[in-house]
Amino acid sequence: MNRIHINQLGYRPNDLKIAVIPPDDSKFSIVRVSDETVVFSGTAGEPFSDAASTDTVRRADFSAFTTAGEFTVCAGKTRSFPFLITDDPYSQLRDALLEMFNYQKCGIELKCGLWSHPACHTSLATVYGSTEKKDVSGGWHDAGDYGRYIVPAAKSVADLLLAYELSLTKKDNKLLDIVWFEIEWMFKMQDKTTGGVYHKVSCAQFNSLYEMPHDEHEELFLSPISGTATADFAATMALASRFYPEQKDKLLNAAKYAWDWCCANPEAGGFTNPPDIRTGGYGDENSDDERFWAACELFAATKEEKYHDYIKASNLYTGLGWGDMGAYGLIAYLMHTNGSSDDVLTQRMKNEILRECQEIMDKYQNDAYGVSLGEVYKWGSTMMIANNAMMLLFGSRLFPGGSEYTQAALEHFHYLLGRNPISQSYITGFGSNFPKNPHHRPSAAKGSAVPGMVVGGPCMHVITRDIALTTHCEGFPPAKRYIDHWESFSSNEITIYWNSPVYFVMAVLGL
Repeated sequence: MNRIHINQLGYRPNDLKIAVIPPDDSKFSIVRVSDETVVFSGTAGEPFSDAASTDTVRRADFSAFTTAGEFTVCAGKTRSFPFLITDDPYSQLRDALLEMFNYQKCGIELKCGLWSHPACHTSLATVYGSTEKKDVSGGWHDAGDYGRYIVPAAKSVADLLLAYELSLTKKDNKLLDIVWFEIEWMFKMQDKTTGGVYHKVSCAQFNSLYEMPHDEHEELFLSPISGTATADFAATMALASRFYPEQKDKLLNAAKYAWDWCCANPEAGGFTNPPDIRTGGYGDENSDDERFWAACELFAATKEEKYHDYIKASNLYTGLGWGDMGAYGLIAYLMHTNGSSDDVLTQRMKNEILRECQEIMDKYQNDAYGVSLGEVYKWGSTMMIANNAMMLLFGSRLFPGGSEYTQAALEHFHYLLGRNPISQSYITGFGSNFPKNPHHRPSAAKGSAVPGMVVGGPCMHVITRDIALTTHCEGFPPAKRYIDHWESFSSNEITIYWNSPVYFVMAVLGL
């Protein structure tokens, strides 16, 4: 295992540049790869005990070195993977993170090299518990499997649209078309009789890991309408209405119809799989945070007081994960209700975001690798790291002097590309040590990983069905419980909503 940890793609010249090195020797140097010349020398900080990895390390700051080129960090007899210092080390990565959503397209023929395939999942889906059939073709395959789910779709669409809106530099013009493909599918998931939204469409159970999407021929089922799916749908459509002016009326009408269902079904909460459906559940204890987000987006889009009244009577919610969506509501209200907002409510919301940011910063400042999970690395830890970076970037927009939040968000990004306890890039195709065997059916079927996919990363929980992880990582500390193995779904699967926050971070940081 490499014992010097850096971002394996590299750094921009004027960015903070910190390597994590062994504690044995405080001296380190930067060596040019082409001729092995030492071009910079420095002294690392004091030994630092990192609880999540059980490592003792030093942090070696070489920010003062700004010369362009390819280098390694050396300390004692160890050296890092090579990396670049250049004005634009990440542009191909940003493009690949977005292109991943095209690889996940369902219902159409894909021409994408090795992973090309004819149209898949084009048959009508059976509404669970009835004989009714519906066309719900299209959308993105959610993850390593071929199910399509409203709840994670809502997070992914929100992340991408907000990234487009808040991007510091170039805007990816193709983004809106890519996202619209998912929105068109979401329209089909709304029940035209009631306004409620079906939670997901999938087969009754997962197919073989080594099967391409067009080879999955089992019957498709629409799982029942849920409160979380319907509220997420309402929020997403209202949010999207400001990005697609020609479709604004259609989007808002769909959002309002879903909201009416939510009002008519106040007790409808999360989702549990029916007994004979065994695909991803995306269960949730309640839908209060999703309803809060929907009300905030609808108020931002329409300025109608009935939505404002709901917000004023609601608790405030935070969170940027598919199960806790409240922070999207806070952002919608704070950034898009100028002239209509309530001053007291505005301050309460700002205080919530400030509190979240400070909690993240407290953990970040006590982590040797510059992230903010403490000792808790759950399934999808890379998403949690990216979500925390997202929250810091929202904070940097809302509070004067938010530059420390921006810097901390960039440090989180470096973790994802190798500055972590196992020198592992968690994005396929990028870095010296990237995942080659992701839990992703097209990649497994072809024996080669689709590029630009964010894998889940270390998972501290012992999941007995994940034999690859539990066998390889028995007794490992939380931050090292990862294996690059096709069958490790709890550490090496991919999802659309792990790509979307990483893309957001890159866009908003101008990377």
